[in-house]
Amino acid sequence: MTENDIKAVITAFGAAAGRAKLAGFKMIEVYAAHGFLVHQFLSPITNQRCDEWGGSAENRMRFAVEVAREIRRNWPEDLPLAFRLSATDWLESGLTVVDTVEIAKALRSAGVDLIDCSSGGIGGKERPQRMSIAQGFQVPFAAQIRARADIPTMAVGFLWDSKICDAVIERGDADMIALGRELLDDPNWPLHCATQLEGDADHARWPIEAGWWLMKRDRLLSKLGLRSG
Repeated sequence: MTENDIKAVITAFGAAAGRAKLAGFKMIEVYAAHGFLVHQFLSPITNQRCDEWGGSAENRMRFAVEVAREIRRNWPEDLPLAFRLSATDWLESGLTVVDTVEIAKALRSAGVDLIDCSSGGIGGKERPQRMSIAQGFQVPFAAQIRARADIPTMAVGFLWDSKICDAVIERGDADMIALGRELLDDPNWPLHCATQLEGDADHARWPIEAGWWLMKRDRLLSKLGLRSG
């Protein structure tokens, strides 16, 4: 990218934020992870530039910071701005969570309110051998960035159990939980989790046109002994 290309893209982010405001959106999240453009500037694996946009850590994060500033110029101060970051590249010579803490600090100073803490996605399509996947495996990144960069975080990735998600918030490891594919699989996940955590025998939290019928069905199933609970 030439200097003019970079400036044009930064300006375009700001223009998009302005359109989002006019359209009535209440939050913006910039996808700066998983090998997409902003991540390509941040990671030393892909950023091989020798100008002010590459080389040192400060130069590599310049593009992300300028994008954040331009969005903030076009986005109301009272509406949240989030960045999704790959906290680590999981690769030798790539980004580490220590690097990402510093990136988060710089983004916070540029007006970012929240960091969505994912990881990986650069250096090839194969999963890095150092990347061990389990439920909530990226939560420690959210906890470290939250504590060390003094910015709210969102935990993401292989989180679906209501009790585990609740514990993440209760411990202060993150301020929010990101749900994507779990909601595609079950759009009523929040209602089911509320029942699991707090109980809702009569489906009172559900829209009345659905909850009444679900309540009637559950009572009948229980009476007939076809399903417990």
